[in-house]
Amino acid sequence: MLLNEMSDVLRVSGLRYVRDDRAILDGIDWSVRAGEHWVVLGPNGCGKTSLINCLTGYEMATAGSIQVGEAQFGFADWREVRKHVGLVTSTLVSYLEPYEPVLDAVVSGREAILNLVGERDAALEVEARGLLERMGCGHLVGSRWGVLSQGERQKILICRAFMAEFEVLILDEPCAGLDPVAREHFLGWLGEMAEREGAPSLVIVTHHVEEILPCFSKVLLLKEGKVLAMGGKSEVLRDEWLGEAYGARVEVGVDEIAGRYGLRILEVLR
Repeated sequence: MLLNEMSDVLRVSGLRYVRDDRAILDGIDWSVRAGEHWVVLGPNGCGKTSLINCLTGYEMATAGSIQVGEAQFGFADWREVRKHVGLVTSTLVSYLEPYEPVLDAVVSGREAILNLVGERDAALEVEARGLLERMGCGHLVGSRWGVLSQGERQKILICRAFMAEFEVLILDEPCAGLDPVAREHFLGWLGEMAEREGAPSLVIVTHHVEEILPCFSKVLLLKEGKVLAMGGKSEVLRDEWLGEAYGARVEVGVDEIAGRYGLRILEVLR
């Protein structure tokens, strides 16, 4: 699944996802090209996580088409497709068994499986230990998943995602549960990765504009399961678009030196 710079690493067309007679996603058209870095932004309940779950096969779309690389959902083994996607999402929390060793949880990211069975590959174990140290949680190497705090679990999921040999890295609320220092440490690491030659496409899902790094140039803004705005960062991160999305009168600012955005709520309208 090697891609050139003009290839789509992700593409959804007419994506619809209905649960309990409610349309969580309704007619989503969106594509990510190799080398592009996207933000999926929107309020709670707008469908951000459902979009990611449909892309990775953890939820079954009701209608539309989904393509990851050259593989189209319904015509490919999605277990194999997942090996090319680095994924950080709270969805995985419920799938990992409480007794799963932390090292197994990280190593299993290489093959996109859950709850590793059998002996660990020695080379992968060394790689996993290195990732845990870089993430500041090397001390957790002997722990089990069930005893970890929310912040510790998030760090383990980040390390697990980095074990995949991916063309695209999807991060669904990766800073949830991280304290401010840990958050900035992680965002700095992510920014460095984006600047490397041959870096994967990055997709970060967030509520918070302050987590949008300069390396992210594209934004998909969702509201009530539909695309409200989509395009270049400066085109979408505007007072009027974010105000409509969040139901408030807002003021968007950007630090010209750091290149980071901020959002100030002037008036709540709903």
